[in-house]
Amino acid sequence: MNIKFYLSVLLLLAIGFVPLYSFGQSGYYKKRGVSNAPERGFVVQVGGGVTAIKSDICGSWGCNDLGPNVSIGTLYKINPTLGISGEVDYFRLGAEEKDPARPLNVAFQSEVIEVSGMVVLNLLDSYSGSGNYRSSHKRFVVPFVKGGAGFIYYTPSSFPANSRLNDSQVTYDNERKYPAFAPVFSFGGGLRFRLNDEFSIAPELVYHITTTDYLDNIGPRLGNAGNTDHYGLAAIKLLYTPFLKNNIFSKKNYEGR
Repeated sequence: MNIKFYLSVLLLLAIGFVPLYSFGQSGYYKKRGVSNAPERGFVVQVGGGVTAIKSDICGSWGCNDLGPNVSIGTLYKINPTLGISGEVDYFRLGAEEKDPARPLNVAFQSEVIEVSGMVVLNLLDSYSGSGNYRSSHKRFVVPFVKGGAGFIYYTPSSFPANSRLNDSQVTYDNERKYPAFAPVFSFGGGLRFRLNDEFSIAPELVYHITTTDYLDNIGPRLGNAGNTDHYGLAAIKLLYTPFLKNNIFSKKNYEGR
């Protein structure tokens, strides 16, 4: 998969938040940066984005039919630096054979559900400053990395290239019994932009390594034996932190922490 493509997507996402960042440097944001909410506890996250695959049919982003992605999950912040997340993703993968050295004349589409757990590590903790100032001031931008594992539940269909699955009069035989399960290992990172105590926005890129060679319905018999299918995801997530406005989260109780 072309890493330049994913770097370009992340750059575009980051550029989209430049006005927010500039705004965040103003005196207005510095006032809004004051917070009485602790950097621990549960966070609800929902997101959407696009996916691309590296498989026997397609080895670069140029032959991909970029598919949609939606996700929902929770993040538990153990402390201002470390968290654990659990997510459920739905996405569609698709591509068309464009390698003249392997003219299979094949395209595919695969519906996938992924369930995963990840460790999330902030490269900067969520607080800024020191002493009493630190206890009530949050960073506007926090870079993070994440990694973990899970499984996918997938159903692919293959058909002649230069046609769509819904319009094709021909579909190729399944290489194995579907739906099928496979383990997946994931790693990636992104940027979290804090809007207020309750809401943040986080563009991210995550690469997924699977243990199956059948996401494109092309197994070792027709493809490259020993090679498994991988895919990448570029998404933007909305994070919501329930904020109970009571004495537990008062500035007095969290002063100095």
